[in-house]
Amino acid sequence: MPDSALAFGIDLSKFNTSADGKKKVDFDLIAAHLPRVEFIAMRAGISWAYQDPWFNFYFAEGQRIGRVLMPYHVLYPGENPITQMDNFFRILGDINFKITPLVLDLELDHGQSVSTITKTTAQCVDLIFKRTGRVPIIYSRASWVNQFLQVADLPLTFWWLAQYLYSRPYPLYTPEFPSPPVMPRFVHHWLIHQTTQRGRSIGAPGLHYMDYNRFNGDALALVKFAYDALPENQPVTCPVDQQSCDGSRTQPLSPSPTLRAHLSQAGRCDPTGKPPVGASRSKTPAGSPEPRRSPAWLVHKTKQSPLNLDKDLNNHGNSNNTF
Repeated sequence: MPDSALAFGIDLSKFNTSADGKKKVDFDLIAAHLPRVEFIAMRAGISWAYQDPWFNFYFAEGQRIGRVLMPYHVLYPGENPITQMDNFFRILGDINFKITPLVLDLELDHGQSVSTITKTTAQCVDLIFKRTGRVPIIYSRASWVNQFLQVADLPLTFWWLAQYLYSRPYPLYTPEFPSPPVMPRFVHHWLIHQTTQRGRSIGAPGLHYMDYNRFNGDALALVKFAYDALPENQPVTCPVDQQSCDGSRTQPLSPSPTLRAHLSQAGRCDPTGKPPVGASRSKTPAGSPEPRRSPAWLVHKTKQSPLNLDKDLNNHGNSNNTF
């Protein structure tokens, strides 16, 4: 499957709206864009107190156009993980976690030790799982993870990894980096690849650039992932025949006829109730973890290979304009 067939997504923060609030993100333009924007990540907050002022608007508009939504929260590694997650969930309110994957943004070390950063991250991952019943996503990049995290001490998690081409000078746009991204040590599956931080802005006049992302699968695989929080044997309603369907998955509201297909009819439904596909359970006994069998729907199945850290550092950017 070519990268162009991987589900395409964007991410937003307050910086995508003009500072005076007069030029808001236009979600109708996002809905009309080709390639189709299948998922939208949006910053909810930072640490224990900050809330992105445009999160509620972005989330409501994303629901209106029927996209998979992924709120993300920026961690401060030296701050209390409980109060940080309390802030995250205060911002999220009563959203439906069964269809809303949550993301932890790991880009800041604040001079903390590897042990502290790992412990804070692990506690936040555990708190999200306990409060929602679903495994969260960690956003970062291989060079940062290798420097600041002990991956083997983390609970079950998904990985969203950034890797870009060298940025072209302003005002030029930088093409997407071909998937897959470079993997951190002891990580064997990636869920999302942030492919550029200098894509053409889509419906967002606040910034000239926009972050682009690719899900490791097509649109149906994305929807299956978004609904994988459903407990085993919980009845759901099939959008095709409106009948109850035990243990299978439906898709979020969407104008796309393709996404309205019943996932079990498409051969992509896993009614087993097992842990979500594509996750990496990193916590293992001492020593190098063995690569695990890749889930069938993952397009890019990666074997661990040694990193060229100099090349890794050069190829990876950060997303300070939006994250």
